[in-house]
Amino acid sequence: MKILKVMGAILAGLVLLVAALFIGARFHDGPLSMIPGGPLSSGEVVSGRVDDWSFAESIDLVEFQLDADTTSRTSWILVTDGRAFIPCSLGFPPGKNWHLRADEDGNAVVRIEGKRYPVSMKRISTPTLDPKLKAIVTAKYGGAPSDAEIWFFELTARPS
Repeated sequence: MKILKVMGAILAGLVLLVAALFIGARFHDGPLSMIPGGPLSSGEVVSGRVDDWSFAESIDLVEFQLDADTTSRTSWILVTDGRAFIPCSLGFPPGKNWHLRADEDGNAVVRIEGKRYPVSMKRISTPTLDPKLKAIVTAKYGGAPSDAEIWFFELTARPS
């Protein structure tokens, strides 16, 4: 019986630790790995128009924040022919909904290697482009995290 109490205390401690981590992340400048974080506040704002995103082709992860949100998150970035895209698997992780808000109003800030880029995120569905982007996901990341549908949002620079 004593071992059950110890196990219960350990489990309760872990739950409290995880909860504290998620709450604390909301006060951090940006996400903590895959845990959504506070607003993106540091880094130079790139005010010039970016028409070629090729510089981000070798980058695996970026941070972004929708203008309408108070939190930021981490995502993959896909670059092809100088165009940049952020994918969103509708199956993993469960419960996310940023993609719905981005589909309504895609104004956002993307932080890449410490620089913040004001962008518009526009959902695309192009039969010729989708297979190319899915191939990049497979080559760069080893495939999608689930078999669920994937939405792709193209990043277009906007004035800061």
